[in-house]
Amino acid sequence: MAKKSATDDYEASLKKSFSQWDNLYKYGGQDPFWSDGCNLNLIRSHILNYKRLITETMTPERYPEIYYRQTPPEVDRNYMARASDIRINAKASLDCFKSNPDYQYLCRQANSLRPKDERLYNIRLPVNIVKGLEKAIADNDLVTMRRYENPERDLESFASAAHYLRDLPPENRQLSLFDYNDENTEDDELEW
Repeated sequence: MAKKSATDDYEASLKKSFSQWDNLYKYGGQDPFWSDGCNLNLIRSHILNYKRLITETMTPERYPEIYYRQTPPEVDRNYMARASDIRINAKASLDCFKSNPDYQYLCRQANSLRPKDERLYNIRLPVNIVKGLEKAIADNDLVTMRRYENPERDLESFASAAHYLRDLPPENRQLSLFDYNDENTEDDELEW
């Protein structure tokens, strides 16, 4: 079997980069920290680099067909594909989080823990996730909102934290009248 030449690799890499750029521009990515615009411009620089390598290593009559495809334009670094979908999904996730019984339980119980136990069981994580998502929605931070488009993973962490908290020995918690009410009786059963 013949070994592929560097020029074949440049052609394949150029095709792959164009395909990545097209998909990212249309569907968006999953990068948790960078906008689609930043990643599109990075891919664009890869395309330019592969074209340069082709011109340095081939004669013009041997340039692959993909070489002649127009280089994508530079994109606004804040560009995000599916921006309206991301906003809609983030708001739906926020509603899902806030209505989740485990999240509500953790909010009520968060101040009853010793700091050591709080860190050990990541009890404040769900509360911080919801606060962060609220801020992202208010600030129109699409990159952060995109992280929470699918709430299932975070709901699992809410359930896990609530499970640990429910099983935490009483000596690690400061129970309040509200805890007594949550865990032992219904509101109408309280005797004053």
